[in-house]
Amino acid sequence: MRPISIGKNLAAGVETTVYTVPAGYTAEWELLYAHNATASAKTITADWYDVSEATHVGILTSYSMNAKDYFKFDGARVVMDEGDQVHISTEASSTFSVICTFVLERK
Repeated sequence: MRPISIGKNLAAGVETTVYTVPAGYTAEWELLYAHNATASAKTITADWYDVSEATHVGILTSYSMNAKDYFKFDGARVVMDEGDQVHISTEASSTFSVICTFVLERK
């Protein structure tokens, strides 16, 4: 097992693929830390794209965060297979950063 953290400053108003599980691995998504650095409340959406089902599974949907606030998802795990992805999008005219932590295990 190998833990890995990915940090991104997100482009406002577009969907960003934050992480794709590499071929030959499974991943446990253990942490999502999101920070709204905008001077007003803005929304964030996060999902797990399950490639085997070709479906987006919502984690947060248009979740409103106050200015300078943060959201922390931990203590629960999403088990992802190779090719699965984490997608995050934010409201237009916003400034968000995210950190996601995964534990990788070779299949």
